[in-house]
Amino acid sequence: MRILLTGAGGNIGRGLVPRLFDAGHDLVLSDLVRPEGLPDVPFHQLDVQDGFGLDKAAEGCDLILHTPAWHGIHWNARTEIDFWRLNVQGTFWAFQAALANDVKRFVFLSSQAWHGHYDKYGFTKRVGEELCEYHRHAHGVAYVAVRPADLTPWGTDWPRRYGARLLYGGVDREDVLDSILLSVAYLERGEGGVVLDAVRPNAFTADDLEGWEADPLGSCERIFPGSREVVERYGLDVARRPGLSSNAGWAEVGYAPTRHFGTFIEEIRGMDEAEARALVCPY
Repeated sequence: MRILLTGAGGNIGRGLVPRLFDAGHDLVLSDLVRPEGLPDVPFHQLDVQDGFGLDKAAEGCDLILHTPAWHGIHWNARTEIDFWRLNVQGTFWAFQAALANDVKRFVFLSSQAWHGHYDKYGFTKRVGEELCEYHRHAHGVAYVAVRPADLTPWGTDWPRRYGARLLYGGVDREDVLDSILLSVAYLERGEGGVVLDAVRPNAFTADDLEGWEADPLGSCERIFPGSREVVERYGLDVARRPGLSSNAGWAEVGYAPTRHFGTFIEEIRGMDEAEARALVCPY
């Protein structure tokens, strides 16, 4: 398919470009500035907040993959107006470009923040998903709204900022990229109107978690053999009982995430401490 990827220079956009390209899709990219290191494909320099140029960028496209947004990590640096203009107006103008060019497939990068819909981030994702549903009903645009959990760059301290986060609802970025590629493939063959929870898999059941608070280390070791040593060595805080991930949309699009706290334990046990602590976030 010919795909317009908005926000091509963002965290997710940079990860998607090579994957979409390798999958054989014909790409058109847009962002405020052209990112370095991208393949030689059409690029449109534009700001989705005002929509100028989006109609032209979407010409001849079969699908729009819309990623630009301010996120929770921008909470203190951006106002309610900023969140509204990029997250809501930007999405509205992307749909207008779809309508102008008869594009009937749309992937919207939403967020698990949707559940916190009375804060300035979650509220804008609620409105964004309502725009998806409105355009499905009013104009026949098939969509998948992808809701990732916490996948922000982890900076330093990989064991705690990446590994421990997987225990409490964070998701590996590669699983999120997988979810978006699967959403694109789904829209090639399906009707759309799907919300997809792009979250980590459940490596445990509710029964497995019984008694966690009374003995966190013991419970963690029982579910993830070998984890006690890692938790103690790196000072991971596992006192809080983990929760179960939701799985909306998994069956429809074929999402099957593979990375969780247990796979992190397996990986880190094969490293020495200096190596683990020296890891740098690749995105």
